[in-house]
Amino acid sequence: MADMGGSGLRFGLLGPLRAWYGERELELGRPQQRAVLAVLLGAAGRTVATAVLVEGVWGGAAPADPRKAVQVAVSRLRVAFRPYTGDDPQRMPLVRVGDGYALRVPEAEVDAAVWDALLAEAGRLRDADAPPQEVREVLRGARRLWAGEPLAGLPGPHAESVRARLAEQRISAKETQLELDAELGDRTDLTAEAAALALEHPGRARLTAVLMRALYQAGRKTEALAVYEDARASLPPGEHGPAALQLRILREDATLLPAAAATAEPAAESWQAPEQLPSGLPDFTGRAEEAEALLDRLATAGGRAVVVSALDGMGGVGKTTLAVHVARRIRGRFPDGQLFADLRGADRTPPDPGTVLAGFLRALGVAPAEIPPDTRERSALYRSALAGRRVLVVLDNAATPGHVEPLLPGSAGCAVLITSRHRLAGLSGAHQLRLDVLPPEQALELLTRIVGAERAAAEPGAAEEIVRACGLLPLAVRIVASRLAADPSLTLAALAEGLRQEHRLAELSDGERTVEASFALSYHRLDAELARAFRLLALPDAPDIPLPCAAALLDRPEAGTAELLETLVDLNLLHSPRFGRYGFHDLVRAYARGRLAAEDGAAERTAAADRLTDFCLATARNADRAARKADPVELSLLGVPVHRPGRAFADGSEAVRWMREQAEVHAAAIALSCADPDLPLDRAAELADRMGAVLSERTQTTVIADLAEQLAREAAERGDHGALALARYLRGANLWHVNRYAESEAEIRRAVELCSSAAGSPVPGSSAAGSPVPGSSVAGSAAAGSGAAPSAAQTERVLAKALLTLGGNARIHGRYAEAAEHAGRAAQLFRRLGAERSEGSALGEFAFSCAQTGRLTEARAAAERGALLMSGSGPVSAATGRYYLARVLRLCGDPETALAHAAGARAEFATLQVTVFEAAAGDLAARIHAEAGRWLLAVDAAEAVLPLARRTSAALEAALLRTLGTALTGLGRPRQARACLADGLEVYGRLGLDEDAAQVRELLAALE
Repeated sequence: MADMGGSGLRFGLLGPLRAWYGERELELGRPQQRAVLAVLLGAAGRTVATAVLVEGVWGGAAPADPRKAVQVAVSRLRVAFRPYTGDDPQRMPLVRVGDGYALRVPEAEVDAAVWDALLAEAGRLRDADAPPQEVREVLRGARRLWAGEPLAGLPGPHAESVRARLAEQRISAKETQLELDAELGDRTDLTAEAAALALEHPGRARLTAVLMRALYQAGRKTEALAVYEDARASLPPGEHGPAALQLRILREDATLLPAAAATAEPAAESWQAPEQLPSGLPDFTGRAEEAEALLDRLATAGGRAVVVSALDGMGGVGKTTLAVHVARRIRGRFPDGQLFADLRGADRTPPDPGTVLAGFLRALGVAPAEIPPDTRERSALYRSALAGRRVLVVLDNAATPGHVEPLLPGSAGCAVLITSRHRLAGLSGAHQLRLDVLPPEQALELLTRIVGAERAAAEPGAAEEIVRACGLLPLAVRIVASRLAADPSLTLAALAEGLRQEHRLAELSDGERTVEASFALSYHRLDAELARAFRLLALPDAPDIPLPCAAALLDRPEAGTAELLETLVDLNLLHSPRFGRYGFHDLVRAYARGRLAAEDGAAERTAAADRLTDFCLATARNADRAARKADPVELSLLGVPVHRPGRAFADGSEAVRWMREQAEVHAAAIALSCADPDLPLDRAAELADRMGAVLSERTQTTVIADLAEQLAREAAERGDHGALALARYLRGANLWHVNRYAESEAEIRRAVELCSSAAGSPVPGSSAAGSPVPGSSVAGSAAAGSGAAPSAAQTERVLAKALLTLGGNARIHGRYAEAAEHAGRAAQLFRRLGAERSEGSALGEFAFSCAQTGRLTEARAAAERGALLMSGSGPVSAATGRYYLARVLRLCGDPETALAHAAGARAEFATLQVTVFEAAAGDLAARIHAEAGRWLLAVDAAEAVLPLARRTSAALEAALLRTLGTALTGLGRPRQARACLADGLEVYGRLGLDEDAAQVRELLAALE
């Protein structure tokens, strides 16, 4: 029983009847004795006549001397209370009153009384229109009091009556809680719980309505309507709630969606408040009027619509500085967090809004595996995550309205501050503010604050000339002032003369060229080492770069590199968005690249890019070892050597975090390799492959597929067949993970052809369709050819991976014989290469397809060996091997063992947050239940993981809908079943999975 706060006697009725004194549980004796106590507790301190006690405990089967029986029970209860009363009769709570007895204990010490009080409190709160989270929290607290069936095991009419009353209260309270869950829309598992309860308690209108609304919110409108059609005959007469809800669903009433709760204060237990604002400048100067205008506008957040303010102006005019200054001043009005993104609108390759959304969703606490691949779906999930929240979003350096529209929240409590070099005229409802250059007095104040009042006052004319030569642009003023601050011997007059010379050299005529003059003045005063660092750091096209990568790029130790870069930060030639990372203002980057092209030869640029890519690849391999315990063979599919040790990692989570944070740096390194014909492509291709291996999340699949396409085009141009084969395989594998099966298969087949032609002869075992299990003649044949040249072995690595993916593609299209052949060949090659985990994975694929062709003994042996091989390669691999084994055991006629493995694998995947495999294991368990006729369990298992599948795999979503349709048919819910099957058919059709679609059509036909 939950602690109800007392230090005396405590009683629990919401489960087996129990009593405690402090932490000591009291022995209450036989069932009839406990039943007497239950009647007395139910009276809440009032006197209960002996006759009433007899009727409540024995009913019509009273003992020969019922009064004596009551007296004995009371006497024994008093003995049970002795640890509490001691020798003090005044402490005895059980007293004789007239012809009856009373048990006098505070209501706060009886869980059933606390339950009643909490239900009443929830009712009062709801009647008073309290926030739904507050009401729900009261109900959750009430439910925590329960320990099982009320008064379990006690005889008599009173116990039966109490059990019935409390059971009805409990389900009614649960209905209220589920209604609040639906109103708030913050539970991904709501559909699963509502479906299970609706099936367990048919005919309850409120449960029916909750399930309908939950399905509608999950995008399953047809199923929501079918729930009502199936349930209407069992609903009580005159109950119109579900019928009214059906009409609202047909009208697509927007208030049924979770966003309808946007004005409520959401529950905070799962909220992760982001704090992404960059540091403000301590010497921020001027802009008071503009700042106040923005502050006043943003302060109106919380009205009827999202507040959007757009700040535009030329480069270097101080838009970002002002936006960050304002955001930091007003962030207290946005307690749920602040998001910030540099959209790099002036860059050659600005980030796609989908990439920015993925970062925002991770910052909001969404697991990477649950972030959908499509930008529109990400935008919808982002708006749902912000529903009811007060979050400030700062979008810096936007290019167009289309660049920011997917990033706008839907909650009126949020506000957005945008900066852009162009007026975003097409941004509906935005408050536009143009930012011009600083007034002369503010520009002079900025210079003075940086160089010091004494120096500025000593040369007022030169100071004024400097700020005018800088075009009154804050960025230019800040850079030249930082140069003065760094060199106390430099006079303002000398610097002013330098600016005059730079102007004459460049014939400057506009604002950005004026800024460039300030860059040149500062740059030409750098020593050779700082100037080199400034130029080379602009080589990769990434928003910023971490210190270890910068050290590799410069070919300097990290400590020395940090000193160089911090000096450039002090001079305002670099900025540091957070500790250990360095980047450029885009105008400064453009200038640095100009100097790089003019002063550094092609050989120096090539060497720098090669060092960066080498370091990134070495570090990515270390990350793969830490995150996945990858087979050595897998770490380098082309056998490319690296010359640097790379960065080491303490654990897998640190490794994954590094790879995710450096994704743009890695993409920039790959782009450099593609752009420079003197750089090898194999190292860049392997870096892209390691990105895909470590970042096995859908936010990265399309990014890596695009990188692979870029690599493939360049490799084909250069005739680099090894890099081309790896790029084609990599693109195909990533397309497979986002359900683009036809494109995937075309790419993988091209990779296989390239590998076969590069080997110069058929790969050993390539024509065999026999077993890949050790001991077969095929395995012996593979072993006999192990003396292949290194290039052939490298080709085999790519070929093995490509064949495994090709087998998966054939399997999902129902071509099981072909799938078994491809997976079997892959397993042989992996064994030849000594890659045990990869061999185990291939055996798991082979075993499933082999079992589908009727070769059950062979399939089971392969699955068991595969699970054994994978069990020693880390928890994710071990769980995967267990799941593969469960799939085969089901087909081999051992469903209960299969179910145990599937359930165990699902629990392990849930712990490891491997969402797609958690959904797959749940689907397998649901199928096993359905095949055994355990329809309720099948529905429960399928609904529990369907939300995961909808976020991670369309093919799994369709499979679960098919399983749900089968189970609902078995439960006599034909309309719901038809709706599920129709939805599944639509998904299968969209994916081009014709065989699965045909099977679903047969199930639908059987329902006609």
